[in-house]
Amino acid sequence: MTRATTVRGASEPIRRRTFLAATLAAAAAASAACGFGGSDDGGSADNNDDSGAGGSGDEPQRGGTLRQSMLPVTLLDPAVNANYSFGQIMMIGLWEGLVVADANDPIQVVPGVAESWDISGDGLIYTFHLRGEARWSNGDPVTANDFEWNWKRILTPGIAGESSPSYNRDRISVVGAADYMNGEIDDFSSVGAKAIDDATFELTLEKPDPDFLIYLSQFWALPLHPATVERLGDGWLDPENWVSNGAYVLDEFRVNLGAVLLPNDHYWDKDNYYIDRWEITFNDGGTTADLLSYQSGDLDITGRIEDDLEAVTTSDVADELMSSGTNQYRHLIALNSRHPALHDIKVRKALALAVDREALGGVGKPAIPGKSLVPGDVEGSDEVPGVEYDLEAAQNLLAEAGYPDGEGMPTITILDFQTSPWVEAIAEMWRKNLGLNVVLDIVELGVYSEKLNVPVHPEDYVGFMVTNNSVQPPTVVGAAYNNLQPIRTYGMNLSPPEAVDDILDELGADVDTAQIAAKLDGKRHPEVEQAVELAREALAQTDPEARTSLAIEAAIARDESYVSIPALWGGYFLLVKPRVQNLKPWFHTSVMSTKGVWIKQ
Repeated sequence: MTRATTVRGASEPIRRRTFLAATLAAAAAASAACGFGGSDDGGSADNNDDSGAGGSGDEPQRGGTLRQSMLPVTLLDPAVNANYSFGQIMMIGLWEGLVVADANDPIQVVPGVAESWDISGDGLIYTFHLRGEARWSNGDPVTANDFEWNWKRILTPGIAGESSPSYNRDRISVVGAADYMNGEIDDFSSVGAKAIDDATFELTLEKPDPDFLIYLSQFWALPLHPATVERLGDGWLDPENWVSNGAYVLDEFRVNLGAVLLPNDHYWDKDNYYIDRWEITFNDGGTTADLLSYQSGDLDITGRIEDDLEAVTTSDVADELMSSGTNQYRHLIALNSRHPALHDIKVRKALALAVDREALGGVGKPAIPGKSLVPGDVEGSDEVPGVEYDLEAAQNLLAEAGYPDGEGMPTITILDFQTSPWVEAIAEMWRKNLGLNVVLDIVELGVYSEKLNVPVHPEDYVGFMVTNNSVQPPTVVGAAYNNLQPIRTYGMNLSPPEAVDDILDELGADVDTAQIAAKLDGKRHPEVEQAVELAREALAQTDPEARTSLAIEAAIARDESYVSIPALWGGYFLLVKPRVQNLKPWFHTSVMSTKGVWIKQ
């Protein structure tokens, strides 16, 4: 094996560009012989000042209780894709994987249980060397066999029950993993996840992936204690039986109420964790309850504020709002309708060009203007030009499409389950500058979901849905996956109504939209088909440089298909009390780590 990349030491991050350069160089040598808010400047929140949550010139103090609120967490199991960011915040504290995200530069990773690793010259084999001091909270050593056992568990068919498994077979290409997960093979020795000895663990990929280590730092790759799970079954989840290998152990867990996490005395890196007690309150009551608790001093951190950001940004604690880097985007997605208007790319482009995103930034705070579906802090975003405001071009395009000054255009409906000033601002721009009749259809969340599952809306329902998405991992290759993710007949599956009708005739009236979407290849509008195919080509590439280049092309093609109209960029946001020092939100779905965080007494 050629050792193209080696990492040594507990604090040195591996750089993705270093990996790319090393992989390409080694390959050449072989042939010759990789919440939603935003900062005002379009990047990460400034966490390098000398006061407040972002940083401090003072020496860290040990002790204190961190009080945090979040949505209710129902299950703490890394194998199950549930609870979204809130459960992941807790899991990242309770367990540690082979590598962890670097809070100072979250696009990088630093050593976790693995103190070092090697990557083969072809970028396919990752060999992890486990640190001898890694221990479970009961004192047992953490071994490579523990990781092999956990990989077998997360890939076992049905492990997630009725929920979704956390291992994403479409994004993570470990040899044999998808086949084992699908039940096509039952011999786990065929899967590229193996313990070589007690201190060496090996993962083999089907193709090089510069983003693999970033994926590996996420919650799905966290290990459970095999002996406890085998002995107790689901009883391993009870705090009285708790065994984990992260910075904390679970001391209390009360469904719908909250949890308490305490330091793990056996954790190898415990000296870099300063908090004595982490109290978590579950709140399903919305922003108002959390904001009041935060203002009254009962909470130190809350991210339960997304349903009424205006209340936060206009409150007396607005200056305590922190944001990660921008990897999220708010946008309008074209719905499929029997009316021809939005099936015309000229009309969709006109609507996209007529959005003044700088003006939106004034009403959408803490989000910032976003001109592309690849936000500004996503690696590679500088190669994606996005959509610029050009009202004259928008008016000309609308006229070319047969709708001069909006004449003959149907009423444009914008579907959402909550009111948002920035959405109303877009509607007013289209009314005033394009002469369109625009209405907002604000419905209950259940009705919103029902309307999204309509394969083709009637001729009198023409418009867009409002949504917020993120790029994970925050790279342009991660963005390419988003070209392939939508499962309904809108956005990246926008197709002529007759094509959808043919599929309905074939499959039957009771078919769901995911089944329809699976039949749409070759039937989408050409500009949409191009964006989908470029993304597939990018993700099928084995050459990292070519993969990134194609991913950039796919991102540009998606923007230029105008099936989604970008509006604002943002990140995960938190209200954080000034007494909480050195907290640095990141743009992974786990939102934050408490490593290095301390309470100013």
